[in-house]
Amino acid sequence: MTAARRPRSSGRGGGSPEPPVARAEGLAPGRGGGGESPEPGPGGSGIVKSRGKPGRGAAGRWTFLDVSTRKYTHAIHLYPARMHPEIARRLIARHAGSGDVVFDPFMGSGGVLLESMLRGNDAIGLDVNPFAVLLTKVKTTPIRKDLGAELGALLEKSARDRRSGRTRARCLPTGYDLGAWFKPSVLGELAVLKHNVGGIGDPDVADFFRICLSLTVRRSSYQRNGAWKIHRLPEAERAGFDPSPTEIFAAVSRANVGRMGALVAARPRGRAHPILGDSRDARSVLEGAPGIPDAGRIRLVVTSPPYGDHRTTVAYGQFSRHSGHWLDLPDGQVRRVDREGLGGRTRRDAGDLGSGALNRTLDEVRRNDARLTVGKTPSRAREVHAYFSDLDACMGQVSRTVASGRSRACFVVANRTVRRVVVPTDRILVELGKKHGFSLESTVRRDIPNKAMPSRNAPENAAGVTGSTMTREAVITMRC
Repeated sequence: MTAARRPRSSGRGGGSPEPPVARAEGLAPGRGGGGESPEPGPGGSGIVKSRGKPGRGAAGRWTFLDVSTRKYTHAIHLYPARMHPEIARRLIARHAGSGDVVFDPFMGSGGVLLESMLRGNDAIGLDVNPFAVLLTKVKTTPIRKDLGAELGALLEKSARDRRSGRTRARCLPTGYDLGAWFKPSVLGELAVLKHNVGGIGDPDVADFFRICLSLTVRRSSYQRNGAWKIHRLPEAERAGFDPSPTEIFAAVSRANVGRMGALVAARPRGRAHPILGDSRDARSVLEGAPGIPDAGRIRLVVTSPPYGDHRTTVAYGQFSRHSGHWLDLPDGQVRRVDREGLGGRTRRDAGDLGSGALNRTLDEVRRNDARLTVGKTPSRAREVHAYFSDLDACMGQVSRTVASGRSRACFVVANRTVRRVVVPTDRILVELGKKHGFSLESTVRRDIPNKAMPSRNAPENAAGVTGSTMTREAVITMRC
């Protein structure tokens, strides 16, 4: 990316292309990538395989080449590794009855909750990321007020502030090296916008424009837009970078006003309930959450857990850091996201989790760990075990949360590669599920079209050593 692609204009603020969004665009650099590549080929028992081009067989039928990922409020803000909305839409239509509650224990930006309410089902979602909870809340809250008029008033107040020289410097985030990430002129405009967004009386309207401000901050900063982790533009690119936050905010907001209008026009009958909480303690979190549907009505789980620990795959906490500062989210909570995510904390006691496929994989990773890390402490096997130990705990909580014997759980996963070993997450998930009363009903492979990443990468940063990146996901449905 060059500075010329980030001019002082609103061109990138509204309908312009965004950085690659894993799976929301049918892509996969997010949960499956991040330096360790998922398996490209099929595998696992009960798999519906397709070796043809996208569009043929079961895999092709789940590819959704011609299905938009940006309808309604799905594209209101960037978020890493989003599930393709059509996957959630199809699973909910197939498995959720009238009055059933849908549950997503790895909610992310709330696509499953949005699709559930559009179909008329209430939905509950959990996430440890406070920014994800706010984004989902905005995405799933129809606002019937005239947002265009609200935007006009907000922009006029901001223009008056700038004309009168009001800097609103008190609105600048603290505990944050602003000079390293923003030009002084950019900081002034952002502070004025934040002040006037904060002055909106209706909390739903204010949150809507806070999300617009968040995307404006990202596009006005030195953050490299194609990277989910904290990554600053090189100095040469920063020198020619001269964005206009006000123009970007106006364009982002106008686009999102249109998206919200589409959601309102759809008249969703269901209600979404995004909750800040850890899926490893899902039952307690739901029992303590006020105003949510009776957990006994949960008949369907639709979710896509991260494909690996946040350190080596997608660092959701790093992605949310800029937004967290400017939206005054609890800084400690945002900073803990990557440590509290699946596999964020390794353990010395790597006990047997009851999966033969996992045990065989760990043995292979340990051998390669020792061979490929001469002079260093091998750690990848411990990190893989920590990830699956946490996933196992989550599955145990899910099994205790859903209506036993009458429910289904649908997981979208991919098989990444660690230390040159393919990790068969699809098989491991099914084996872990058996301990908790899950039984495999079906597994369908979906091709991932239009990848915005190379077919091979160099996960070890070693000369001549490459690995395949993901070309397929598995949609696993289990009875529980």
